[in-house]
Amino acid sequence: MAEGGGAPPPEARRSGAAKGMSTAIVVVIAVITFLAGVGVGWFVFKPAAKATFVVGTNVPFPPFESYNDTSGQFEGFDIDLSQLFANALGRTLVVRNFNSFDLLLATIGQGGVDLAASGITMSGPNGANRNRTMSFSDPYYNANQGVIVRTSDTTTCPNSTCSAQQLGNKTIGVQSGTTSEGWVDQYITPFDPNNASNIHRYASVINELQDLRNSVYEFMVIDAGPGQAIVAGSGGALKFLGTIITNELYGFAAKRGDPEGILPTVNTVLAQIKANGQYNALLVKWFGS
Repeated sequence: MAEGGGAPPPEARRSGAAKGMSTAIVVVIAVITFLAGVGVGWFVFKPAAKATFVVGTNVPFPPFESYNDTSGQFEGFDIDLSQLFANALGRTLVVRNFNSFDLLLATIGQGGVDLAASGITMSGPNGANRNRTMSFSDPYYNANQGVIVRTSDTTTCPNSTCSAQQLGNKTIGVQSGTTSEGWVDQYITPFDPNNASNIHRYASVINELQDLRNSVYEFMVIDAGPGQAIVAGSGGALKFLGTIITNELYGFAAKRGDPEGILPTVNTVLAQIKANGQYNALLVKWFGS
């Protein structure tokens, strides 16, 4: 056999293959860099679709959202709607409860959940402030404020419509960060500046209700729908004194600018169920009318 004939030694084969592989890697990196530079890098490395749809809420706020101790599940009007949104997105609904409404709003503003569903007012001064950190769906519910008192309270509101006239000189409980608190700050304090110290602010509706029952304060201001639901479940301990006309609009909230593009799907689902009667069926299910 002549010198230099036959197969190359293993080292040579490995070295040659390594050089060829290095060249290929450089070419692939160059191509990817080029594609990213022209704006199609996403096509090469398209992120995997999310499997879950995380919705933040703050219970109890019946009939919009509550936690059922028997079933161990969250339920309510907002929860049913959120399930429809999850179905349309092809994702599994995960409900995450926050101990305070303020914390929920701060979290959605930072993109900590995909959507916030908790009877969130998108209109008026509060809505304007919230729009600085979040974007809203189309409105899905019209709401007013309401007043809850202990059954023994003898106060009356003309035609079941309450105003600052009835609430002045009273001790009042509100949940922090809500339009209930906003209404009290706007109308009660100017009406009776000395009453500012008699406004009790709570992070949790649970603690707010407990203090109302224990006579820590006299009037609880809360959205009318949840107020009526709370009274119905109070075993006769509380009564709904009347409505405060505020004409609020509820919306579902995403992080400002809707970076995940969720709101178009939410709006499409809302339009569809209003057209096909499913929305009205949910109103009957949760509100009885």
